[in-house]
Amino acid sequence: MIGKCKLCGEEKELCNQSHIIPNFMYRDLLDEKNRFYAIQLNESGVHSRGVRQTGEFDKNILCQPCDNGTLGKLDRYASLILYGGNPKIFENRIDPDGIKYTYCADIDYSQFKLFLLSLLWRASISQRRFFAEVNLGPHEERIRQMLINSEPGDQLKYPCLIMTYLHTKKYIEEIVAQPSRARVNGGYVYTFPIGGMVYVFFVSEHIIPGSLKDLSISPKGELKIRHSSPCLSRRIIGSMVGARFVQATKSNARITQGFNMLL
Repeated sequence: MIGKCKLCGEEKELCNQSHIIPNFMYRDLLDEKNRFYAIQLNESGVHSRGVRQTGEFDKNILCQPCDNGTLGKLDRYASLILYGGNPKIFENRIDPDGIKYTYCADIDYSQFKLFLLSLLWRASISQRRFFAEVNLGPHEERIRQMLINSEPGDQLKYPCLIMTYLHTKKYIEEIVAQPSRARVNGGYVYTFPIGGMVYVFFVSEHIIPGSLKDLSISPKGELKIRHSSPCLSRRIIGSMVGARFVQATKSNARITQGFNMLL
């Protein structure tokens, strides 16, 4: 189909499948046959949507050069950082307050920051119900410009806090939950639970906590991935239980039903 690409804005042949969450982020969901379960949560419990072999994707939103080229390059780099052991420095540490985190260095700031922005932007332009809560408004165009011009902005421009479920990972490492939106002091925060990690995006500048200067990806290529406390992990799990859609392995379809027992 010929149409207007949402990234470059040009009239081109559009892709039949453009993944919103890159395939590599589904790695922990796959069973031995490269399948996973998509399940729907509602007031009456868990309703299975059946076996799937691909994640959420949209048709006719991106052209091939943007999908596989501009965004694909960012995805490939991020997969090396998050799952390929690419950073030369990768150390588990504890800060003075006793909070555990993983310190990463030697990361390409521009590529990794743009990857994170692309994840948020793709969710906003998607028409899939899974991403219904992600609506960036005027920020969508601003981030599009940053992506198309390869301009990551400064550290606190749309920063992202990355956390892991250190103490409860065995329950949720194989789950991708519907992204959620929360209003904080007049601004919006978007939370993406993907695998054993949570990506928290701060969209409005006036709500960005000063601590993100120390935690989010820095221009020096340093990143701290914070390991959440048991209490925080349980709150996040609770929000996932309230989500309408969860993508999980077959085994976790049963685990999801027992989440309330953890809270």
